[in-house]
Amino acid sequence: MKRLYYALLIFLVLIVFILLNSIFFGENNYSKRNELAKENGIQKENNDSLRKQNEILEFEITNAQNSNDHVESFAREKLNLTYPDEEFISFKEERKDERE
Repeated sequence: MKRLYYALLIFLVLIVFILLNSIFFGENNYSKRNELAKENGIQKENNDSLRKQNEILEFEITNAQNSNDHVESFAREKLNLTYPDEEFISFKEERKDERE
């Protein structure tokens, strides 16, 4: 009977060892889980950023559909369009090197 208990005990210890090995060093281990959690956080930040951009675009689209003034200001500011009798003046910002 003692041999059976020892064999069963060795078998159980072997199973526990194999399971612990797969948890810490296997394909789906803790370090892989942590990497996936970090990637998930980065992806959530990207999704939030895209969601904000979509809200801004939706606002601009509804404004453009409801207001002719918005379309005119967009054409003037973003596309640099003017009436035939107007002159368009643009100022460029120059960046100064901080090394000087």
